[in-house]
Amino acid sequence: MNQQKVQNPKIQMPTTTAMNDQDYITDMLTTEKYITVSYSIAEHEASHEAYYQTIHQANNEASQMQRTLYETMFRKGLYSLTPTQEASIQQSYQQHTQDKSQLPYQ
Repeated sequence: MNQQKVQNPKIQMPTTTAMNDQDYITDMLTTEKYITVSYSIAEHEASHEAYYQTIHQANNEASQMQRTLYETMFRKGLYSLTPTQEASIQQSYQQHTQDKSQLPYQ
């Protein structure tokens, strides 16, 4: 199986000790990931419908920003993906199927 990374050509970045554009956008993406997880928890624990709707809207906006940052990074070659082997996918599927069969309700 071909294990080459899926990545666009990487844009040139200065190699200094100062933060560069890649450092900033990576920090932004990491922050957005943290924010969306936190908003998700807050949504599920909201005690009032209006409060839930406000958090839900903020979460949607943060999720969209996260997606935009990811797409920008991928386009610029700053984010790569590694293809997964078919055998690994099958093994994961079998494990989840087995775990599901152990649930008391289906």
